[in-house]
Amino acid sequence: MTKIQIDLSEKEDKIVEIFKLVNNFKTKEEAIKKMILKFNVNVAVNLREKDYKQAIKFTEDKK
Repeated sequence: MTKIQIDLSEKEDKIVEIFKLVNNFKTKEEAIKKMILKFNVNVAVNLREKDYKQAIKFTEDKK
């Protein structure tokens, strides 16, 4: 298990709060965990430095 402490801006905090309320979660922590699962990450290995930014691709999971 990993604990992460993040500082949310006012706008980010509102987004998490709305997501929590719409999905009937009890805590913002639970909401953030579910939000993280909405993304797929593809990472390529053995990259040249200039190719690094192109190798990481975040796509929203439509499930």
